Amino acid sequence: MKKLIVFSLIVFAMTVKSFAQDFENKYTPQERAQLQTGWMKESLQLNEQQLPKVDSLNLKYALKMEEVKSIQGRLNQVKKARSIAEEKDGQLKQILDKTQYETYLEKRKELRQKMNEIRKEK
Repeated sequence: MKKLIVFSLIVFAMTVKSFAQDFENKYTPQERAQLQTGWMKESLQLNEQQLPKVDSLNLKYALKMEEVKSIQGRLNQVKKARSIAEEKDGQLKQILDKTQYETYLEKRKELRQKMNEIRKEK
């Protein structure tokens, strides 16, 4: 469950800035990528061929997301973060099988709803 929460913070950091700042200050890009990979391995039952590809992809995009911090203006940061997330999703779709990718999208939708609920409570 802890991994699920951590992953949700990674995926939706671009939409919930306060959570993103806390999360980004607590974990390095390498740690965030490792947490994502662990969550995906468990939740999506990655096989031995997929695991190194997903691990590499998560690190690549965690580093790209780190660069978003240097962009001026919140709106520009959000646009860039969304663009990066969409690019990553496209590459994930090539690595995961159809069922895994659908599960990934479902979990992401659930996490977005949870994040919106948390944001409304604040």
